[in-house]
Amino acid sequence: MEARHVIVNFFERWLKSIDLVSITLVVFLMILGLLFVTTASPNVAKLKSLNEFYFIKKHYLFAFFSMIAMITFSLFSTRGLVNISHLGLVVSIISIVILLFFSKENNGSVRWLNFVGYSFQPSEFLKPFIIIIFSVLLNLKESIKFLGYSICGKTLAFLLLLIISLLILAQPNFSMFVILFLVFMFQYLTVGINFRFLFFISIVSILIACVAYLKLSHVQHRIDNFLNSNSTHFQVEKSLEAYQVGGILGKGPGQGTVKNNIPDAHTDFIFPVIAEEYGALVCILLVFILLAIFFRGVYKISNSQNKFKVTSCIGLLILFIIQAFINIAVSMKLIPTTGVTFPFLSYGGSSIISMGIVMGMVLSLTKKKFKEKGLIYVY
Repeated sequence: MEARHVIVNFFERWLKSIDLVSITLVVFLMILGLLFVTTASPNVAKLKSLNEFYFIKKHYLFAFFSMIAMITFSLFSTRGLVNISHLGLVVSIISIVILLFFSKENNGSVRWLNFVGYSFQPSEFLKPFIIIIFSVLLNLKESIKFLGYSICGKTLAFLLLLIISLLILAQPNFSMFVILFLVFMFQYLTVGINFRFLFFISIVSILIACVAYLKLSHVQHRIDNFLNSNSTHFQVEKSLEAYQVGGILGKGPGQGTVKNNIPDAHTDFIFPVIAEEYGALVCILLVFILLAIFFRGVYKISNSQNKFKVTSCIGLLILFIIQAFINIAVSMKLIPTTGVTFPFLSYGGSSIISMGIVMGMVLSLTKKKFKEKGLIYVY
């Protein structure tokens, strides 16, 4: 009875501390993701000679682990987030290095690492951890002595970004590189503007992007196809068709036909499938939910006097919203094609679990403070 009382008491304090509006919105988005993958994936599974419920079963399992990850990370204290992020970043970097040397190429890139019969994408798990470490470095008050030189935190953060970018581009994963640079820029602007350093970062990012365009054939191919009005991309063209035939109310769940011609209908191009079957109104609702999660997080952290918390939370929320809008923009032919999934809606274990960690961190950073100590977290 005593153990039960402790658990109940702990759960009650967790509910009081957490932002119930944010977690409700995220869970609702997850539930919608279960629905959309259920109707979008069976035909893809058949095309791949798999059981029609193959992706559905796995996505439900991934969503469960994502929920566990979100709740777990929401329990951490600020110091706990920093400590686990140091460990997570080191493990992610080692995993990326290992896959670069030992993993096989798949669709022109090396992004997946096999472990005890399962495959995962280390770069997806790297994102939330490196955002926290960026915040630590950007908010360092004192310079660090190294080989007789004093290096400020902002410079260390930028050097870390360059190292990670080289590893990411070696896979190659250009879209991940762009996302990390954008997130870093927003975090840097959050801690204060140094125009000379900002100009330097911008020039370096442009130079890296130009080199990537010249050296990475798939990046050059995608950008050239996008800029060439005469060229077509099959999945993108079908996506535009799906938007057109879906109309305001859609054809109905499972009634879409254009999706049968989209190989990535359950992953990168799930949004046009939603448009075809559920209509423009549901798409607008999804965008509203995305913006509500983003601005709710910004509102909750805006009153914090802790610069580290503000920088971290802004970075995590920017990552969340950027991924969503990049995914939508690709399907609407507004930007070149990428491999960026829609948070919580697209199929993909690494992606959805990583995003669960992201939102768990946001919940941890924005939760209310209590004087007493918890079993797992300490305020």
